[in-house]
Amino acid sequence: MKRIYLNENENDFIIERKGKQYKFPKLILIMRSELYRGMFLSVTEDKSNKVTDYSELSNKSFQILEYWIYSNQIKDGIQITKEIIDEIQIGIDYFQLNQTNPNLFDLLINKFNNQNQ
Repeated sequence: MKRIYLNENENDFIIERKGKQYKFPKLILIMRSELYRGMFLSVTEDKSNKVTDYSELSNKSFQILEYWIYSNQIKDGIQITKEIIDEIQIGIDYFQLNQTNPNLFDLLINKFNNQNQ
């Protein structure tokens, strides 16, 4: 099981996945994700310990999501497959990234279509 920890005294939010910790600045998560915006800005929610499961995402899909959350772009040189698009949709739904601009799902579809022309 992967765990998410939130320390109120730090600016980073840590997602632990497969024994590795990923630090995300809270401000970036607030800007990109409705889920984290609600969680960090809520005065009633307990923020001491969060647990989530990223087992549906391959390492490649998680790396795409991580890069996009930081940069709002898809890293150059990434080969997009239908499987990755399906996995990323799970991540988009979890992070509630559907309303971001540009839309990650649309960017992935466009990149996939361009690769396969």
